[in-house]
Amino acid sequence: MTLETTATTIEWDDEDERNTSPYWRAGARVVVVDDDGELRKIVYSTLSREGYDIREADSGAALLRALTDIATGVFPLDGVDLILLDNRMPGLTGLDALRAIRASQWTTPAILMTAYPSPRVVAQAAALGAAVLPKPFTREALSRLVIQTLLARRRTAKR
Repeated sequence: MTLETTATTIEWDDEDERNTSPYWRAGARVVVVDDDGELRKIVYSTLSREGYDIREADSGAALLRALTDIATGVFPLDGVDLILLDNRMPGLTGLDALRAIRASQWTTPAILMTAYPSPRVVAQAAALGAAVLPKPFTREALSRLVIQTLLARRRTAKR
C-alpha cells in the first residue's frame, strides 16, 4: 500500500492545562481515530484530563495521512506514543489501518476499539500488536488499558 503525503485533518490543541499525571505519561501523544465525533469527544476529555496530549482523526485514511506527514517531516512531531482507533469506520477499517501502519514499519502501540470483539478480530489485532477495548467501555477501562499499553511499551524500550 502506498501512502500519500497530503495535509492532515488532525488538530493540535495547545491549551495549557494543569498536569498532575505521572512524569512518564505527562504529555504522552495519543492519536484517537473514530468516525463517531461523540465518542472521540469522550475519549479526548477522559485522556486529556489525565495529562495526555490528544490528537484526533475522523478516519483510518486521515490517520495514515497524518503518520505519513510525521514520517516525512511535513508535520513536525517527535512521534506518536499510542494510537487508539475504532475498527468499524467507513472506508478503511481500524484493522486495515493497522496493517498499513505495520507494513510501513511503525511500531507505535495501538488499541483497537470495537463493538464486535469476535475471536477473529481479537486475534487479528493481537497479530498486529494491538490491544482490544470492547465497546461500550467505561472511562476507567479506557484509562486502565491506555496506562497498561504505555507501560508495556516503556518496559520493552528499557530492555
